[in-house]
Amino acid sequence: MRRRLLLVLILFSITGCADCADAISPSGVDMAAEFQALRAVQGHLDANWNDDVDEWMGRKHRLMVQLGSLLGTGEYDRAQIIQLLAPPDLIARAGDEFFELINNLPEFEKPNTGPYEFLIYHWREEHDVLYSTSQGDTVLNSGWWYAGE
Repeated sequence: MRRRLLLVLILFSITGCADCADAISPSGVDMAAEFQALRAVQGHLDANWNDDVDEWMGRKHRLMVQLGSLLGTGEYDRAQIIQLLAPPDLIARAGDEFFELINNLPEFEKPNTGPYEFLIYHWREEHDVLYSTSQGDTVLNSGWWYAGE
């Protein structure tokens, strides 16, 4: 675990976001590194069932829930989140299908003014996603869109 944390800290310093590691707890950095590793693991929508990535509250899902709670508080900016989690799978803007799906969720709290977009990270492909609401460089909140089947 210490090697992984050291690797993440080295990567942050190389990519110019050394202060990202200072801004988030070591456990958050560890979670982000583990999430990035699990993003590359194929699950049942790609190949075969994998408990870590496919199961409800499997390891990837739990990490994403925890990261969404941690990073969706308004304390972290867009660049920090992208440095920690890697670029999102999709950025949804007004008029995009995912933008409309999330924007119409009853629990979604829309910003009072100005345009906004969603940084979308897939849990199980486009089937279930974690989103962060981004308005410029500010991340306002995070939440989930589930296919609900």
